[in-house]
Amino acid sequence: MIPFGLSKEQFQARYRRCLERTSQHLIDELRELFSISVPNSVKDAEVQIFLGEDGLDIPTAWIYYRGENNKVDHSDPSIFPGRAMELSVGLENMEPFDERYFSDEEFNGLTLAANTIKYWFAECWWKAGGWSYAVPAKVWVHDGFGDGKAVELSENR
Repeated sequence: MIPFGLSKEQFQARYRRCLERTSQHLIDELRELFSISVPNSVKDAEVQIFLGEDGLDIPTAWIYYRGENNKVDHSDPSIFPGRAMELSVGLENMEPFDERYFSDEEFNGLTLAANTIKYWFAECWWKAGGWSYAVPAKVWVHDGFGDGKAVELSENR
């Protein structure tokens, strides 16, 4: 457990180091994703990072593909409009932070963590070769945590 008492800058740096330990795992996961064909019926993709309401949950990421005639089919492993896929970000063993970082409104650790993980994810995406992904893609943190802004992951075509 990372004890309470870090400054905001120290918290962000420590959180970033925890994330960076799994960067290669995420880059490999994304490269595998990029090897899957994306049909023309998919118009764009959106990655959402989930932190939980209090920031204490292990962060997870899902990618959602959109287009006309979205469908739901849990048995189809291909990419299609309406497909939602969990991405393995590799944070299962992330060292936990004292809950006061997330419950102290003045410290606002949830905002700091949200922005840090969003930009870390984007960097991993780009390192995996995602700037030229088949469809426009962006990432943001679910429920608008952090600055509430999306980061463009791939160029628009």
